[in-house]
Amino acid sequence: MTTTYWFARNIRAGHQGYDRYGKGVMPVAWQGQAVIAGFVLAMVGGGLSLLLIVLYTKLFPLGIALFAILAIAGGGTFIWAAATKSDPDKSIADYRAERQKISD
Repeated sequence: MTTTYWFARNIRAGHQGYDRYGKGVMPVAWQGQAVIAGFVLAMVGGGLSLLLIVLYTKLFPLGIALFAILAIAGGGTFIWAAATKSDPDKSIADYRAERQKISD
């Protein structure tokens, strides 16, 4: 059974071992893009809910709690997906090269 990866790591040229990984992942499947969109929506939704709750009800602790819950859920989902659904062997450059071969 093949594993479908959602993200690929940025691998720095000229580095060996664990040090070769860059500081991030890039989506290579629609699921990776969906996780990123979910994270952005959670942060924007949390910020807007914080703003609206504070402006209309003056319940600042409730707004902070709701924002914190949404931020933890969105960030936790992104971190989980990046850690478990990232290709450990191929970089984003490898995926781009494969797509270029297919399109030619």
